[in-house]
Amino acid sequence: MTDDFAALQARHLMQCWSAQRGYAPIAVEKAEGCWIHTTDGRRIFDLRSAHECINLGFRHPKVLAAMRAQMERVVYVTDDFATEPTAKLVRRLAELAPGSPDKRVFLCQSGAAAIEAAIKGARAHRYAETFGGSAPRIDAPQQYPYPYKIVSRYRSWHGATALASSASGDPRRWFLEPHTAPGIVFAPDADAYRSPFGAGRDATEANLRYLDYLIEHEGGNNKVAAMLIETVVGSNGIIPPPDGYLEGLRALCDRWGILLIVDETMTGMGRTGRMFAFEHWGIEPDIVVLGKALGVYCPMAATIFSAKVARSFDDRIFGHGQSFSGHALGAAAALASIDALQEDGILERCRELGDYLGAKLRALGERHRCVGDVRGMGLFWTIELVRDRATREPLRRATQKYERTVVKDLADWLLRERDIYVPSDKFGLWVVPPLVVTRDELDWVCDGLDAALALADRVAG
Repeated sequence: MTDDFAALQARHLMQCWSAQRGYAPIAVEKAEGCWIHTTDGRRIFDLRSAHECINLGFRHPKVLAAMRAQMERVVYVTDDFATEPTAKLVRRLAELAPGSPDKRVFLCQSGAAAIEAAIKGARAHRYAETFGGSAPRIDAPQQYPYPYKIVSRYRSWHGATALASSASGDPRRWFLEPHTAPGIVFAPDADAYRSPFGAGRDATEANLRYLDYLIEHEGGNNKVAAMLIETVVGSNGIIPPPDGYLEGLRALCDRWGILLIVDETMTGMGRTGRMFAFEHWGIEPDIVVLGKALGVYCPMAATIFSAKVARSFDDRIFGHGQSFSGHALGAAAALASIDALQEDGILERCRELGDYLGAKLRALGERHRCVGDVRGMGLFWTIELVRDRATREPLRRATQKYERTVVKDLADWLLRERDIYVPSDKFGLWVVPPLVVTRDELDWVCDGLDAALALADRVAG
């Protein structure tokens, strides 16, 4: 097989988040399980699960079979028509999310589009609450004031569309400035390793007190529509919330009468060992966003509106939409993915392998002075790299996301020398294998990470 197509792609494809000069994609012959097979005979382990989309690994037979069968029936019709997989998927998601099953689900093609739907839906719901549910005419100005502000967090990424990017604390938001959407307020993170509030339970309580202060001084229930969080922070460091934070945040939102939007684009679909990561803390969000791994091999995302929020649109327009919404082929793939997670023991296995992987990574952390923190859950982990353990000075700061640092050097070395593919733009080493990974594969990966960390030790200390 010729690899001329790699040169063709390099010449004409606009690569995401990159300068285009020097773009050199690797020619792929096939992919299977956790592995990418190249045309020149290499076998590369995908330690980022294809942008965290391929939780079930490449070419999962149950999903492929469902897709083949659906392709022979109907691939896509508009939502003026009903297809069996689309109807079953929205019902399934409404039942899987906690609370009343009388929810409504918006289906689209990306997590960013689902976030846009969540923010628009939250604001429209609060408008309806404020003005007694009256539906504004499309040709008349809306009444003001009403709660419109969204409280997000600095270490967050919710997608690349204008509104989703505006609601993200990630440095990628800076590409949009000064044209970010109005009405977004940023709050501190819930990061036990780098908390601006100190350490332990006192830090969590101080964080929640500050959020209470922030909401009040942004106008409280009269101005703030919702709080938007990633259950476990993803691109900005894989940061699980400290004990008591999510429970306290849910109580805080209830006290102020604002909505809680939970972005599970990365952490949903079993990544942490539960269908939704927030299940680990027993909270009930008002709006849940899914994406990435939902459709497995088809672009598919979902915004799940609680029954309370959904009722706001019984007699008023849901002012959002997208071509290919409710895509039948993507819905069939998503249903097969949910079946595989629930029926094939993958969720339980993810929790078991997560404990095993976490122990191995923490052992590496003890052995290498460049490791400041090891954190994660399920099969969602990171190794944060520091120049000095005592001061916690990072080897890549937020302002250095696209600069060449030791993180980029290690990612390049792992791909070149160990055939392990990890992203080079994170703030540490990304350890996010497909959920079908084996113990032997994890052992092999950890050996490669061990060697890479030895290189980083040279610039630490």
